[in-house]
Amino acid sequence: MSVAVAPSLTSWQRNLSLAAVILSTIGVGISYGIGYPITALTFEQWGVPTWLNGLVGSAPALAILICLPFFPKLVGRLGTIPAMALGCCLVGAGFLLMPVFQSPEAWLILRFMMGAGLALPWLVGETWINTVATDRTRGRMLALYSMALFSGFAIGPFILDQVGIAGWVPFAIGAGGILLAVVPIVLAATLAPRMPEHPETGIFGAVRLAPIAMIAGVIGGLLELGHFAMLPVYAIQSGSVEAEALRLLTLFMIGGIMLQFVVGWLADRASARTVLIGSALLFALVAASLPMTSDPWLRAAAVFVMGGLGIGFYTLGLTHIGQRVRIHDLAVANAAFLITYQVGAMVGPTVGGIAMGIWQPHGFVAAMIGAALIGAVAMAVVARTSR
Repeated sequence: MSVAVAPSLTSWQRNLSLAAVILSTIGVGISYGIGYPITALTFEQWGVPTWLNGLVGSAPALAILICLPFFPKLVGRLGTIPAMALGCCLVGAGFLLMPVFQSPEAWLILRFMMGAGLALPWLVGETWINTVATDRTRGRMLALYSMALFSGFAIGPFILDQVGIAGWVPFAIGAGGILLAVVPIVLAATLAPRMPEHPETGIFGAVRLAPIAMIAGVIGGLLELGHFAMLPVYAIQSGSVEAEALRLLTLFMIGGIMLQFVVGWLADRASARTVLIGSALLFALVAASLPMTSDPWLRAAAVFVMGGLGIGFYTLGLTHIGQRVRIHDLAVANAAFLITYQVGAMVGPTVGGIAMGIWQPHGFVAAMIGAALIGAVAMAVVARTSR
């Protein structure tokens, strides 16, 4: 049972409010999906050392980790719509300045600024949905939110494949996508929830409010980014050609998008906590089948399901927060969740790479299975002790 209290809206107003923030999220996802590859590919063309390429690539995540603890209070002071608009404008300005300042040092600063900007609509969007959604539909609404966000992630690289990375066009598209994200939320400004200027708890206190969600954030980020970075490498070292390896990564993302509504529906029927533990165990079981088969169709089916379960940790973690946390603490709890997710995302590729080096190539799969099982046990222990 949720302890968050949704604002007084009619059913029609509630649906319009949720639709606005979900539509806005597509633009946020597109800018996120363009920013990372265009930076990496441009640096490769410039001949930038790989260590510097990686450093600049991690700048947005670092900005999110540094800034998020302070953003719940900032959002409360600025207001929901101004905070989201400010974040989108920072990202849009960063895109437009990137072709002007053509140096790694400038891009390091710009990508840090863009990461901080992205954190605002990301944080506010999740808090908005958790505040407005009802207990009956919260899981499905957050599933639609996740589908919109990750669809944007997937659209970004596709756009770059069509227009290339040279000239102003890709940067203008990135800026246009994030600035268009402002339109739905401005139109729904009167339906936006207000966020407290002075949250009743801090980031570390928020971790104690919903510890299972925080575990889900770490495991979800680890599994998602671990597969994004290392699944193609694992497939190639297992005997697949490059094209098949890339198709497996695409299937992982498609599964992550298409199966989210099922995950959200289950969370609305049972508790998100129960579905989280079950998802972790099922992920480990399905992942264990990868080293046991060379049939491309079976591997594709397994990866599709793994994508849905792995990315489902994100949806379920947010749903659990909405089911457990009071409305005045939602923003800070969502900020804590995003921090744990970023921590997992930074750790995942490293863990997968080290494990693959120890046991080629199946160490990667073993590491992902181990992470899922550790997460399942940790969530079960917390669930048992909190009864």
